[in-house]
Amino acid sequence: MKRPAVILLALLAVLLLLFDVDIRPEFAWPGDASAPDPEQEQRYLACVAERDRAIHAETFERIDNPDVQREVLATRKDRAKRECRDRFPTRTITVSEPFRFNLLDVRFRY
Repeated sequence: MKRPAVILLALLAVLLLLFDVDIRPEFAWPGDASAPDPEQEQRYLACVAERDRAIHAETFERIDNPDVQREVLATRKDRAKRECRDRFPTRTITVSEPFRFNLLDVRFRY
């Protein structure tokens, strides 16, 4: 083998040892797409966080049993998420997506 080929193979071996290489070809033309409205999602998340703080405070104040606390928290948090989603329903907006072209994803292993 010639010297450049040996150097190229050595560099390729080092690349594969030090980096995690994923071959995921991705190709997309530019265009419009719908996405959730970030402002509405922030309002929803703020509502959930506010209700979550209140739920935790009330639950830990009234109930001493950890198993019961866990069940009450889960149930009330699910209800709070539904109620907040009713207050702040999902809205979509149109966003422009750029041209995308990707062949490899390389991440450092260590």
